[in-house]
Amino acid sequence: MPTADEGSTEMSVTMESPAVAPVNGAVANVMRILRARGMSVPAAGEFEDRPDSTDEYQAQVNRTAWANSLALSSHDDYNRFCLERLAPEQEPERLRAFVDALVTVRRHNRAQLRVPAPDRALKTVARLNAVLSGNVGTGKTAAAIAAGSYAVDSGIMVRFLSHSRYLAWLRPNSAPAGMTTLRLKELHERCDLLIVDDLCNELDGYASTFVRTETADLLNARLHSGRATIFTTNLNSAQVGEVLGERFASRIGSQAAHFKMVGGDRRRPLKW
Repeated sequence: MPTADEGSTEMSVTMESPAVAPVNGAVANVMRILRARGMSVPAAGEFEDRPDSTDEYQAQVNRTAWANSLALSSHDDYNRFCLERLAPEQEPERLRAFVDALVTVRRHNRAQLRVPAPDRALKTVARLNAVLSGNVGTGKTAAAIAAGSYAVDSGIMVRFLSHSRYLAWLRPNSAPAGMTTLRLKELHERCDLLIVDDLCNELDGYASTFVRTETADLLNARLHSGRATIFTTNLNSAQVGEVLGERFASRIGSQAAHFKMVGGDRRRPLKW
C-alpha cells in the first residue's frame, strides 16, 4: 500500500463493530438495577448523583422495614389501620400530634448533622415516649400501629415489636432466620420510633433477671440516643413496676404521654 511520503492520497478503512452478545444472568440484573436507579450504565463508575430522590429511596426502605416488622410479629393484618379509621376514644388526633412532634424534631436534627459539630443546635421533644394502656380489646395495638403507619408516611423509620416475642428471639439460636442477636438488638435500638406491644404480657406478675435486663437495655439504649418508643400494655404503672422494677416504670413514665384506651372489647368475643 502506498504511503503518504510517496505522494498518494491517504486512505481510511471503516471496520464493522463486532456483534455484541446478549447480556444475560447476573450482569443483566445489575444493569436493570442501575437503570431503575436512574444511572447511565456506561457511566456507572463516574460517581454521578442519581437523578431520583434520595428521600423517596429512603421512604421505600422505611415502608419495607415497617411491613417486615409487622410480619415478623404476626401483625401484618393490622397494617390496614390508619388514624382516620380510629374511634374518637382511641385519641387519633393526640396520636397524630405526638408523631408530628417527633417527626419535626427528627427532621431538624438530621439537618443539623450537616452543620459543623460546634455550631449544631439539636432539639428534643417534651414527650419522647407514649404509653397506651387499657383493658383487653380496647384497641391499643390498632391505635399504636395506626400511629406507626402515619409516622412511616411522614418520613421516619419505625418498627413494631411484640415484647414477649422479642425476649424469645434473644434466647440462644432463636433469632429470626438470617439475624444474629446483635443485629436484632441494633434494628430495634436504632429506629426512629419503636412500638413495643403488650409490655409485660404473659409474664404473670414475675420477670426473670434475663427479662428485666434485656428490656431495660432496650429502653436505655433508646433513651440515651433520644429515640422515641410507644408502649401498649394492659397494666398500670404500679403493675409494670412490680414485674420489671420500679426504676424501669419510672424511666418510661418520666418522659411519656399517656393515652388511656377506654370502652368494651372491640373484638366482640363470644362469651359463655
